[in-house]
Amino acid sequence: MAPRTQPVPLQPDQQSRIYFKIPAANEIVRMQTHFTVPAKPARVGTMFLWPGLEPRDGGRNYYPIGLGVLQPVLTWGDACAPVQQPPTYSTWWISGQYVNVYSRDPQYADCHSGRAMSVKVGEALDMDIALDQATGVWTQTITGRSGSVRYSINMRAQAQNMALFAIEPWDNARLANRLVFSDTTITFRDEARQSCLTPELTYTGNGGTITPPTTTDGRRCHIDTATVNPPRTVD
Repeated sequence: MAPRTQPVPLQPDQQSRIYFKIPAANEIVRMQTHFTVPAKPARVGTMFLWPGLEPRDGGRNYYPIGLGVLQPVLTWGDACAPVQQPPTYSTWWISGQYVNVYSRDPQYADCHSGRAMSVKVGEALDMDIALDQATGVWTQTITGRSGSVRYSINMRAQAQNMALFAIEPWDNARLANRLVFSDTTITFRDEARQSCLTPELTYTGNGGTITPPTTTDGRRCHIDTATVNPPRTVD
C-alpha cells in the first residue's frame, strides 16, 4: 500500500503539503522532480505550487540561518519574489527561490529569487535542486518548452533534511485538481536505504499520497508519484 495521509486541521494559510524527512545526521544533496502546469485558476489571490528542501532543527549548521526553503515556485498572481513579474493573472510564471521569514540576516531573510519565466498551461516542467558539495552553493534549474531559468545561493553548509511537495494558496486562491509530482529522485549525502524505503512522512492541510519509494544504491531514492490534494476551501 502507498503511504497515505493522516490529515490534520487546515493551516492558517490553507496549504496542503507532503513532508519527506530523513534523520538530521544525514542530509539531502539533490532533488529532481517534474510536474505539468495546470489550467489557469480564477483571478483571485495568489497560488504557489512547488517542490522544496528545508533543514531540520538539529541538522548540521541549522543556525544561524534557521528555517527557510529552497523552492522552484510556479506562481499564479503576485509574489514577494524580488524579480520582474508578468502582469498579474496574464500567465503562470516560475522562478527559483529561497524564502526565510525567520532569519534576521539580510542575506537570507525574506524572499530571494532568480529570473522569472512565463510558462504555458500543459507545459511539463523539470526541476532540479542540487548542491555543489565543494562550494556549498545550491543551484535550482527549471526547464520546460518555454526555456530555462536558474537561481543559486550559498547556504553556508546548512544541511537540508526534508523534501516537500506543496500547494500553497493565498487570499482565497483555488486549485481545481490535485497536483502530481512525477519521477522524483531525492539523493542523500550518505547511504541510508531505510531512510528511503521507510521515510518519516507528515502532512498538512488536505494531504496527499506518495507511491512506495525505491532505491538501488541506498543514496538515490526514487518516488514514481507524489500527489498533493487541493486544500479544503474555507468560506
